[in-house]
Amino acid sequence: MTKAKSNVMTDFGAPIIVLVLICVIMSGLLAFTNGITAPIIAEAERKANEEARLEVLPSADAFEKVEAGSLPDAVREVYKASNGAGYTFSLTTTGYGGKNTLKMTVGIDGEGRITGVKVLSHKETPGLGSKITADENFYGQFPGLDAAGAAAADTISGATFSSNYYKAALADAFTAFELVKG
Repeated sequence: MTKAKSNVMTDFGAPIIVLVLICVIMSGLLAFTNGITAPIIAEAERKANEEARLEVLPSADAFEKVEAGSLPDAVREVYKASNGAGYTFSLTTTGYGGKNTLKMTVGIDGEGRITGVKVLSHKETPGLGSKITADENFYGQFPGLDAAGAAAADTISGATFSSNYYKAALADAFTAFELVKG
């Protein structure tokens, strides 16, 4: 019996080359897929944000983006209703799930009262912290409140962290409102 000669290229080089080729091809396919889907995803997100603005400030007819400096860190975008009905604030803030895990839109009318709040996404504890979106007794208490009323609103028993993050986001919206109104 003769033993086959070992060749470094066939034993090690060929598998490495094959794996590198597979990685290059897959990376190219992922980049191609991302290039196709990125505009579709961006458009869907734009529409969802527009719908959320209309939901939290239903008396608005259209929105104009407001550029303002020194807004709270949580405030990502501010829109003013074209008809003067108020403002909407897109917020991304810390939730119980971690940094930037609570995304919401808040509407505030010209008199400084909340017209609506919509949580767009969160990573709160299912069944407990997620009550910030499921418990109407909690989220339903905010429309009509001003900054002081929102700060004094009740929390959800057992989910005070999530409730307090929600209320802190509302406080950031009121801070931004004071900066952009008038």
